[in-house]
Amino acid sequence: MSTSPESPDGSALDNAAGLLGRVLRNEVDVASLLGFLAARDPCPLQQFLDLPEPIRNVRVEVQFANTSRLDVVLDGGRGPIAVLELKVSATEHGDQLARYEQFASRYGAAKYLADLELPESSSPNGWTRVGLAELFGCWVGSADATTNVFSTEISNVFRQWHKQALGPLSSMDRAMFPIVLRSVSAALCREGFSAYATGTSAGQPSLVVFKPHPSGMDRAYLCVDIRCQNKNDPAVPWLFRIGVHVDEGDHLPSDRRLAHELASQLESALNLVDLRAGVSHIASDHVVEAISGARPLKAPRNHRSAITRWLEGVDEAGNGAVFRHPVFHHDKGRRLCAQFSLDTSKVSSSDIHALAQATLTYLSEKSR
Repeated sequence: MSTSPESPDGSALDNAAGLLGRVLRNEVDVASLLGFLAARDPCPLQQFLDLPEPIRNVRVEVQFANTSRLDVVLDGGRGPIAVLELKVSATEHGDQLARYEQFASRYGAAKYLADLELPESSSPNGWTRVGLAELFGCWVGSADATTNVFSTEISNVFRQWHKQALGPLSSMDRAMFPIVLRSVSAALCREGFSAYATGTSAGQPSLVVFKPHPSGMDRAYLCVDIRCQNKNDPAVPWLFRIGVHVDEGDHLPSDRRLAHELASQLESALNLVDLRAGVSHIASDHVVEAISGARPLKAPRNHRSAITRWLEGVDEAGNGAVFRHPVFHHDKGRRLCAQFSLDTSKVSSSDIHALAQATLTYLSEKSR
């Protein structure tokens, strides 16, 4: 006797969405899927993009200007009518958009930037920004059954990722980390801070925020550096580094000595009890509780002699690499910080925003 297959339960569907998400994190694969759907049923895409004529052909990873490749080119009856740049986690690098603009100008084609950026992101001049969920959603309800199924599943994954952006970081798909950090960075910049979302040398998403040091010293800043440690494991806490940063000048040893001097002035304030108390008037209780770290600074056996040796090493290194600071966690000897942990199961992007503000205010008060 034959039996009909059981319908998948919620956990199976979640797993299926997760497996599809592995594909959708790759922009080349996303472009191929878009091309597949457009080739099967081009009319919904033409209507969604408001193109002046029917799509006759879809090309993916189109070679242009020797080393350049364009994600998707849509051809009409007489040549290209639109070019699409697709972005999942990454942002533009190099002169990508300029190359697209060169191609579009040559053929009079429309330019579309399809991504997952949050609403506050601005569009480059001359480009139309569309969301990836909405772009793939244009085929939902397609008369072609295969196109309808594929587009529905893909659009649902992108929509779910966007919803996750409002919740705790640990509940987000890793593709959203750079996007929400860029959103926080943009908001902080609008408020007068210097901030940027970037990646560590190990390829982990991070956010760095600066505020001019109260001393008014040229190139000296207070700094908050929030780093993911393992984007593949949401249970691993993020690093929360706070301290000082000195931009590189003409004499690197002097920059490193200045960073040491300013960080040492803060040393007594760089402990968990005082930090939690200092940020509690701005950050919510659950954010304060998410910060941990019994030993945010290193404790050399002979503090004074260890510092003396490091300063001597700074002079000997000149413009070269210097060994690790004996007390502070450092980047190139010019950013010296205390290192805490941040439990991202309790922290959203808006909480990161508030925490960065509160911490820089705390550091500023302790630096006066």
